[in-house]
Amino acid sequence: MPSPSLLDRCERRFGHLAIPGLLRVIAGFQALCFVLITLNPDFREFLQLSSAAWEKGQVWRFFTFCFIPQTTSVIWIIFVILILIRIGDALEEAWGRFRLNLYYISSVIALWAAVLTSSAPVGGLASLMLYTSLFLAFATILPDYTFMIFFILPVKVKWLALINAAFLLYYFVAISEIRLPMVIALIPYACFGLPILLRNMRQKAQVAHRRAVYQEASVPTGEPFHECRICHRTDHTNPTLEFRIAGDDQEYCLEHLPK
Repeated sequence: MPSPSLLDRCERRFGHLAIPGLLRVIAGFQALCFVLITLNPDFREFLQLSSAAWEKGQVWRFFTFCFIPQTTSVIWIIFVILILIRIGDALEEAWGRFRLNLYYISSVIALWAAVLTSSAPVGGLASLMLYTSLFLAFATILPDYTFMIFFILPVKVKWLALINAAFLLYYFVAISEIRLPMVIALIPYACFGLPILLRNMRQKAQVAHRRAVYQEASVPTGEPFHECRICHRTDHTNPTLEFRIAGDDQEYCLEHLPK
């Protein structure tokens, strides 16, 4: 990831060019394309990115693939659009408008490179990889955010991200033709999201270590502080009982204190 100072300089110089609510705009175009594809299923192919797009002068494909919906269900497209808007709002709040724009644009450019350098027809996966990259970034920023699946089942986004990662790993291992395009497509996440993920993991490990050290140094919960050597009554079993240390350095209640 570029150094913060470089990003800050770029933001001061080009920040005014960043589009506010970028993913809300993308979600709007996705809804429009869903309607058009529903009316004419062949319209999807017209939007897809392909390695032949540049050669045939079909420049629009370099941008319209971003608007291809990942479902044909009217119910699911509502969920998809709402999730995309939530992801955009969260990333813009965490990173700022400029950095979110930069992440999205770099992801699109990485997908251009992935498709144009691949001998396999992977253009159909470009839109899926784009939104997978956005979802992974969202899960990195808000790992404990909870989605209500079907409005019933609460699932934290980090578990959904792990499922996505497992599928990516499976496809990476199983289909050799898409390995290089997949690696190229995930470079923006590796630059922006992965350092945040590693930092969060390191901070959690440090907090867990400090908590363990503190617990070891503290009196265990539930363990009595005073206990009579003779009758074994404690300040827990008899809170009003008084205890004394005798000359043998042992603790006794007043009743059994040696004379």
